[in-house]
Amino acid sequence: MSWPALGAITVWGLSFIATKMALKELHPFTILALRFGIGALFLLLVQLRQEKGFLKIFSPRDWVSMVLLAAFGIVGHTLLQAYGLLYTTAIDTGWIIAIQPVFITIAGRLFLGEAITARKLVGMVLGFSGIFLIISKGILSLSIFHFASTFGDLLVLTSALTWTVFTVGGRGFLARFPPLAAISTIMTLGFLILLMFNSVTGGWRGLLHLSPATWAGILFLGIFCSGLAYLFWYSALRKKDSSTVGMYLFLEPFVTLIGAYILLNEEVQWVTLGGGVLTLFGVYLTTRKSPA
Repeated sequence: MSWPALGAITVWGLSFIATKMALKELHPFTILALRFGIGALFLLLVQLRQEKGFLKIFSPRDWVSMVLLAAFGIVGHTLLQAYGLLYTTAIDTGWIIAIQPVFITIAGRLFLGEAITARKLVGMVLGFSGIFLIISKGILSLSIFHFASTFGDLLVLTSALTWTVFTVGGRGFLARFPPLAAISTIMTLGFLILLMFNSVTGGWRGLLHLSPATWAGILFLGIFCSGLAYLFWYSALRKKDSSTVGMYLFLEPFVTLIGAYILLNEEVQWVTLGGGVLTLFGVYLTTRKSPA
């Protein structure tokens, strides 16, 4: 068992719950500016201990690429999730985000010319069928679009698309640099973008009056979700095959489900659970490597 990978997945699974709790008192811009400010500082300090002059490895063109990656992978991705969580549950969010590998496979076919086999095609159909069950709650009617939760679910689904842009668009770029140097710099740029937007909206007002629970959630998001979890994940990747470590991602929705049930008293609906399991099975078929 890879304990670092399990630790990262557990933390990321709980991130939706911490965000949901913080949203009771803070605007999404403020939550994310604090989260990535703390996370970026943490990762930069770790990176500086390893190599102080690491910023010199990036060319002016690289900086433009990193700003774009930060806009999609940090700002767009997490803002859509945070706004989605204003309307939907953490449980729904955990299941919907699991569809990301299917989007990445489709993008790989469209933009990188990667082959899609019959097995992958079946997996995609099953994955999206599961997502439909989660969003519709089993109601086969246009009335589902009148539900606030549907709007939130669709925002979360859109966030999976922004992560696809980040993953596929940045694949070649990120492969050229040490993972920690790249992600700490991209996260810092994402924080600066969020800081600018949050300053415009006046989101800093009221910080001194936050409850201890909200501060605990912010610190958890910053130190653990945007700091330690990345170190755990890359540590696991160095020690094990990426496909083996990637299997731990299937545990993330279950961590969210258990945590949201205990900490947020969210209801576990059978149709949502069934849709989630169907989604994971579809993702497994889509991403499983063919035997040599």
